[in-house]
Amino acid sequence: MRRWWIRVVVGMGLIGLATTIAAQEREVPEPREVPEPREAQEVREVEPRETETPEVKENAAEVETPGETGLAEAGWQADAIRDEGAERDEVGNPVRAGELIAFALPAAAESGLVAKGYRLIRRSRLAALGEEVVRLAVPHGRSLAEALAEVRAAAPDAVIDYDHYYGLGIAGRGHAKRERKAVPAPPAPSGFTVGMVDTAVAAHPALGGARVLAWPGGDPAATPASAQHGTAIASLLAARGATTIFSANIFRGPPQRPFTSIDALVEAMEWLLGQGVPVINMSIAGPPNALLQKMVGLAGARGQIIVAAAGNNGPAAAPVYPAALTGVVAVTAVDPALRIYRYANRGRYIGVAAQGVGVLAAAAGGGYARYTGTSFAAPQIAARLATCRASGTGSAACIETLRKAARDLGAPGYDEVYGHGYIE
Repeated sequence: MRRWWIRVVVGMGLIGLATTIAAQEREVPEPREVPEPREAQEVREVEPRETETPEVKENAAEVETPGETGLAEAGWQADAIRDEGAERDEVGNPVRAGELIAFALPAAAESGLVAKGYRLIRRSRLAALGEEVVRLAVPHGRSLAEALAEVRAAAPDAVIDYDHYYGLGIAGRGHAKRERKAVPAPPAPSGFTVGMVDTAVAAHPALGGARVLAWPGGDPAATPASAQHGTAIASLLAARGATTIFSANIFRGPPQRPFTSIDALVEAMEWLLGQGVPVINMSIAGPPNALLQKMVGLAGARGQIIVAAAGNNGPAAAPVYPAALTGVVAVTAVDPALRIYRYANRGRYIGVAAQGVGVLAAAAGGGYARYTGTSFAAPQIAARLATCRASGTGSAACIETLRKAARDLGAPGYDEVYGHGYIE
């Protein structure tokens, strides 16, 4: 189980993220003409099952999947270290080897660092913010910790950190049972737009008439296995009235244990902000990072809402990010009897609870499945907030309305297990 040294005491509700994006990139050192931003494309891929507990619903008998595994250190961390040679930061979180990432690094500071042996790996233009994000290779013989201190000293006004890795925070798998029960068609769309940071999304009848528009920076050739999680989340959003879903597939690595890094996350978030989506649903979990915090802060200042899964690492686990950042609506999961999901994280950052155990959603390979985990509770809250925003209500008012609608569970008043309470 991973541990993080920074614990952010967080309020449960408020957030937002926003604005216009068109990520333009060029490789260094070979300068090339910056391309015009590509239009989002409708997603029509397919991918298998990489969920937090599948229970496939089709016209068949029973199917078995690996038993519940508990919550040892996330497999995606080991995969990142193995596949990309990742290093670890001071507290053991995986980071890109020999690299730092900087937001709004002044040109003079960059030139000075290059003179000291740093090398520019990649520059990404964040047009909507009028800034750039750069990845810097650390000089040979210098530790990452030493380099981080040196770069921060050279550019105290920039936002600089390790290029941390993130995963989906998938919980252990359980028994999968196929059923003959018919699945109702999704309701007529109510007309809201929403964004999501997840895996790819496969074509599926459960999406109904919703348009799924993909981030151009994601993998367009994803397999059904690697689209399982995103397809389930998108189907939950569509079933609650989404007419347009902006989907940012930021993941790579094994289909069952995908991972990503902060550079991809920052670019995808800015793309979503640029689309003007009022709410962004995020199914990622990882350590605190200065660039992630910066993006969430910018988003909040622009009036958009970020909803994030609270994490599936267990009651004693450290907070996960972005859920634990101030202003993010962190969602935990309960079962149909309104008992807390046994692997749900707890803490002062928990905002509200929603159904997240045995949730019926689309399976990327076809049919439907039962899924369990906090990331399957989050889209229900994202859809509710997006519906509120579509009515013209402001972000703060929508979050306050959500809080007041919560049914108190557990200890009277706010608590670290259910947050403000359960949302129907």
